[in-house]
Amino acid sequence: MDEFEQVQSEQKHGYPGWWDRIIPLLDDDSRDALERALHNRQISHQTISTVLKRWGHDVSYQQVGHFRRRYVE
Repeated sequence: MDEFEQVQSEQKHGYPGWWDRIIPLLDDDSRDALERALHNRQISHQTISTVLKRWGHDVSYQQVGHFRRRYVE
């Protein structure tokens, strides 16, 4: 087994993304606001990250961008 396969086999699988941990904790109004922001491309990843931090959730703009690219149409 090469080094890449070995390291991959040692990785934890099934680690939940921020969306799996945080979105269920939000109240309905906050969840709706976040969903609208995620779908609005005029609102930057950084802006969403800043608001989530104000709400007490440490989510980087890179994590927001990953979520948008992967799950938001």
